[in-house]
Amino acid sequence: MGRPVRIPVPHSLRKAIPSSDLAEAALANAIQGVGIPCLDLTRLSRVLMGCEGHAVLAAPRCWTDAQLRWAYVVLLHHLGEINGHYGKLFDLQERGVDETPLGSLVSGAKARTAMRTDSSDAQYNPDLVAFLCLQPGTSEGRMMLANAPAMLGRLRQTRPELEPVARMAWPCHMDATNLESEEKATTNNAIPMFSEDASGFVFRYTRSKTERAMVKLGQRVPADLMRLFDFIDADMEAHAIRFELYRGEMLFVNNRETAHGRESIDCGPGIDHRCLVRSWVDGFLDSHAPALSRRA
Repeated sequence: MGRPVRIPVPHSLRKAIPSSDLAEAALANAIQGVGIPCLDLTRLSRVLMGCEGHAVLAAPRCWTDAQLRWAYVVLLHHLGEINGHYGKLFDLQERGVDETPLGSLVSGAKARTAMRTDSSDAQYNPDLVAFLCLQPGTSEGRMMLANAPAMLGRLRQTRPELEPVARMAWPCHMDATNLESEEKATTNNAIPMFSEDASGFVFRYTRSKTERAMVKLGQRVPADLMRLFDFIDADMEAHAIRFELYRGEMLFVNNRETAHGRESIDCGPGIDHRCLVRSWVDGFLDSHAPALSRRA
């Protein structure tokens, strides 16, 4: 199953870190794109655009939360444009509940989260998903990553009859303010699991959203689609990289090629609740690598 790709935090970022008493103000400016130091992220960009599709950078754990957030935002600005749909820095605070309430983010529950790519909107697909760990909380809850191009290769070798199913656009559930608008949005929202665009390979997968959409639309899930779901889930389970994310570590994931999830969390007495910061990055750009498309 392998190990995650780990890259040192750029020395230039360490040198530029604001002092703890100035970090909050520096963070506010950085979110607005002000005061961003120059960094060379050639190595990181090549890893994210290569077959690995992910990288972990570890900042000093002794840095304050504001300093870590500042460093994280600086790196994100160099990788592209931070999407603000859920807030540019969206805290995923584990709440210690056993299950995820309907309509809530899965990140708050103790239960294992299914492997997936981010965004169920056919018109929007972030290039990168990034996480900053502020509080690991427990030794459980390991991150999981699965490489989709390698999975497609195994699908072609063992179940080639399912590839056309994976390339069909299937409905994907869209949340809305009322049932009528939700049904309309879902009807017009269909996404293939495997496809290509001008920038290359694209994998988009959230099994629960597709199954929920078909229930909302009064459709049965076809047998071939269920077999495809089962193959993908089993393949990711067998080949996923699993690792712990510690305080100060930042995980960058190529959302076009890599699915992510996490194992269940053990929230025993005296254990601080896990807290990650998540961001989406659009228009992943680097001066030393070809640019991915910029999406609205």
